[in-house]
Amino acid sequence: MMSPTRAAALADRLAAAGYTLAEATDRLGPEATDALGRNTTLAARDALGEATDPQAALVRLFLLHDTLPPDTARAALGDLAPLEEAGIVAATADGVRAALEIRPYAADGPGLDFDGWIANDLIPILDGRLGRSRPDYVLGASPASTTLAQMTIRRAVGRALDLGTGCGIQSLLLAGHAGHVVATDLNPRAVAMARLTAGLNRLDLDVREGSLYEPVADEAFDLIVTNPPYVMSPPTGERLVYREGLFSADELVRRVVVEGADRLAPGGTLQVLGNWAVTDDEDWTDRL
Repeated sequence: MMSPTRAAALADRLAAAGYTLAEATDRLGPEATDALGRNTTLAARDALGEATDPQAALVRLFLLHDTLPPDTARAALGDLAPLEEAGIVAATADGVRAALEIRPYAADGPGLDFDGWIANDLIPILDGRLGRSRPDYVLGASPASTTLAQMTIRRAVGRALDLGTGCGIQSLLLAGHAGHVVATDLNPRAVAMARLTAGLNRLDLDVREGSLYEPVADEAFDLIVTNPPYVMSPPTGERLVYREGLFSADELVRRVVVEGADRLAPGGTLQVLGNWAVTDDEDWTDRL
């Protein structure tokens, strides 16, 4: 998508414009910020009014999915050509629109101190739209990923694995207490998005493409965290990679747990947020 150098330069533009979580929340107010979390933009539009300054422009572009006049977009982002080449913005007959979201994100708490950005695909249901997600859609910071982040043990470790990284949110937080972080994903678009997220936050993440534990072969980790595709689906039909995966029932979660045990260093921990099947012929505790 974009080289680390150009991603860092883009991050400088975002920071200079005040496009951080704290500053954007201060501008929009907590109610409008919460409404954006529910995919509703009306309160944020009211808060911005007719403003076209760089901070307002970035909120409109990446969070409200507005099309901006080219001069307004350039005032906020500088030269648009590298961003178009990287698939971050797109030029249209009406102006400049976002091709993906760059969303401010922050986390604090025991073992956590992060303030930066996450890259993910555009939300297709903003303001009640009925957009269709592409099969390789890359989700942003979802309630499930937030839950996993909150339950992750934040002690210092040497090596950590973010299995099924998606947009890279878990890797960002692991980098604060792990000496080396490996992020893997079967979805090539997720791999590219995680690398962009890492570049925006000046993090040297080891991002690899592949299914389950194949990209890490016989490597061992002190901490593995994962929120694998959680919707149990039939083995046929179109599915979203981030949501249903490519396995039937709870086979994916079973493999994550069983194969993950062999990837743990002595004293290591595997933390999984997932579902398993409850069947008529087996007690759920026996299956687990």
